[in-house]
Amino acid sequence: MHFGIPPSVLAPVCLIGGVLAVAWAVLAYRAQRRFLRRALQVIGVVQSLRAERLQRTTIYFPVIQFTTASDVTVTAESKTSKSGLVIGQKIAVLYDPNDPKNLELNSFWSRWVLVWIAAFFAVLLLGSGAAAVVALAASSGH
Repeated sequence: MHFGIPPSVLAPVCLIGGVLAVAWAVLAYRAQRRFLRRALQVIGVVQSLRAERLQRTTIYFPVIQFTTASDVTVTAESKTSKSGLVIGQKIAVLYDPNDPKNLELNSFWSRWVLVWIAAFFAVLLLGSGAAAVVALAASSGH
C-alpha cells in the first residue's frame, strides 16, 4: 500500500512518534501502578450518567457516590465510561484516599485502557517506521 509519503520522511516521523508513544505507555503504566498501590476499594452507587455525544454514538460517564474509609460521602465522575449502568446501581470503585474524587471503576478495562491505547500506538508507529526504513534501504540498493 502506498500513501504517497516518501520513506525518507515517513521513517523518522513514525520512529519518533513510536518512541514518544512508548514513553506515554510507560508513564501511563507507572501512574496506574502508583494509583493502584494506594487506592482503596468501595461500593458506590450510580447517581447519574453524563452523556457525551460522538459522531455515531453516545457514551455515558457514571457519576458515583460512595463513602470513604474516613466516613466522608463523595460524589465524583468516572474518567472512563461503562455501558449498561443504570441510576441506583451499585458498582465497585477504586479511589485515592488522598484525593477521593480521583476514582476509577474497578474493572480491567477502566484501569488499563490508557496503557493499552498508548502501547497500540507505539507498536503501530514503530512498525510503520521500521517498514519505512526497510523500504528506504531497499530503494537505495543497500
